[in-house]
Amino acid sequence: KESIGLGFAATLRTFLRQDPDVIMVGEIRDPETANMAIRAALTGHLVLSTIHTNSAWGTVSRLMDMGIPGFLLANMLNTTVAQRLIRLLCPFCKAEEEFGEEQYPRQFKASIKLLRHFMAKGCAQCFYTGYKGRKAVYEVIPIDADLAQEIRSGNMAINNILKEKNINTLSGNAFALFAQGLTSLEEIYPLLVTI
Repeated sequence: KESIGLGFAATLRTFLRQDPDVIMVGEIRDPETANMAIRAALTGHLVLSTIHTNSAWGTVSRLMDMGIPGFLLANMLNTTVAQRLIRLLCPFCKAEEEFGEEQYPRQFKASIKLLRHFMAKGCAQCFYTGYKGRKAVYEVIPIDADLAQEIRSGNMAINNILKEKNINTLSGNAFALFAQGLTSLEEIYPLLVTI
C-alpha cells in the first residue's frame, strides 16, 4: 500500500519497534529495504532475506551496488546461500555418449576426467522431455574472518579462498550431478558460465 505511505521499508521500521528476535524480509529489491535490513541486523536482530544474484557471493556485490558499505556487510553478514533446481535425466531413457576432453568446461578439466556423459532422449515415462524430477544444487558460504576481510577490501574474486576452505559452489555441485550421470551438460551449463 505505497499510496497510503505503507511501503516495504516503512513496514520493516514498524517491525523493528516491536523488538522481534528474528525478521524475515521477503526480498531485498531496493536500497531503502537493504538499508533497513542492515540496520536491523546491526541492532542485534537475526535478519533472513532473499536477493536476486547468480551466486551466494554475488549477494555481497549486489548489496554493495545498493550502497551498503563493505565494512557494514563484513560486520553483519553471517552466511550467504544460493540454490537452483536442476532437472534430472529420466532413468528410463537417458543415453550415454562419448565425451571428448575438449568438451569439458575449462574449470573442471583438471579435477574430473570423464570421457562419457548422458543426454536427454525422451520416452513415455518422462512425457518425451528426457527429464524426470529435479534436484537442488546449492552453495553455502559462511562468512568467517578471512571472507569478512575480503568484503572490507572490496575483493570480489574469492574462488581461490573458497577452494582453500573446501566450500562447494553452485557450479561444483552441478558438475558433480553431471559426473554421476544424473543430469546433462546442457542442464548445468548456465551455472558453469556464471563462475
